[in-house]
Amino acid sequence: MPTRREFVAGAMALGVTGGAFQRALAQGTLPPKSPCGVATTAMGAHLRGLEGVKPPLRPDPVAYLEYCRSLGAGGVQHAVSTNIPQFKKRLEELEMYYEGEARLPTTLDQDTAEFEQSIINAKELGATCVRAVSRPPANTSGRRYDGFTSVEQFKEWEKLSNAIVMKCLPIAERHKIAIALENHKDREADEHAAFLGKVSSEYLGCLIDPGNNMSFMEDATATVTKLAPWAKACSLKDMGVAPYDEGFLLSEVLFGTGLNDQAVIFAIMRKHNPRINPITELITRDPLKVPVLTDNYYRSFPHLRARRDDWMAMVKAKASDLPILSTQTPAARFQAEEDNNRKVFEWGLTHLKAV
Repeated sequence: MPTRREFVAGAMALGVTGGAFQRALAQGTLPPKSPCGVATTAMGAHLRGLEGVKPPLRPDPVAYLEYCRSLGAGGVQHAVSTNIPQFKKRLEELEMYYEGEARLPTTLDQDTAEFEQSIINAKELGATCVRAVSRPPANTSGRRYDGFTSVEQFKEWEKLSNAIVMKCLPIAERHKIAIALENHKDREADEHAAFLGKVSSEYLGCLIDPGNNMSFMEDATATVTKLAPWAKACSLKDMGVAPYDEGFLLSEVLFGTGLNDQAVIFAIMRKHNPRINPITELITRDPLKVPVLTDNYYRSFPHLRARRDDWMAMVKAKASDLPILSTQTPAARFQAEEDNNRKVFEWGLTHLKAV
């Protein structure tokens, strides 16, 4: 448990909401508004809250929006289902942009009412797209090398998942809100692009995450280049790597300290979609273990074995010290998330001036 001193220190440094936010807004003491917005997943600790430091922000979307702005965010990608009129009013007052999220069904026969309501809510709040993820097999992480034991099993899932997207697409088309389907450690970039390329609809595209497919030993710039023609949204993140006994560690790191140039990556996306927002997703957590030196990793895509040696040579050549959060106190982890997001928004002010 964090000490009282840690609680107090954390509370003094935390972004503000409510009356304190209103005073800072009136006094002009908020940080400059960055071109960069933020994904829900980069704010997990603050959405959950920390006893004695800050209440959870998830139940209060207006407080969450104010908190993001207090750090410098220019927009949010977030699912909002309550207090929609108040959230919309605050969004307009703060002149922030908004992207929604929508949960795809898990089966073809599942009702689409929840999905459609998310689309309706997003449209009411001014979104042009919603982030969506194909749901992984039950009791799996969603990471392909964890959730599938054969090529055939993956192909069966892929066929079903694509059919679910196609079932939901007419809803998106009717409301004129695009589905931004994330490359979510499931489809390879070529597989994702092949599916999107077969569908002729302006209301289906991709949320491009330049870090996710690095777990498939894909170069981030190559992933982005392949998916950019269908770009609707993004999750900008810089990634660091390091070897471990079963493969390599993959971690979100501060922009400019990892392998990928986010300004270059975003420029590739914007070339294809001038309206795309620079949403960031620096998730403050321990590195992901990607076990490419084990046989099980290759069960659903054996052809990736050919990439292993070159990729691991790159990992060893470019290895860096990666952040370990699990050894820190809850208060320190909480503060680290805020510090990381502040620095990402500051990065946006410097590197995305023309956005």
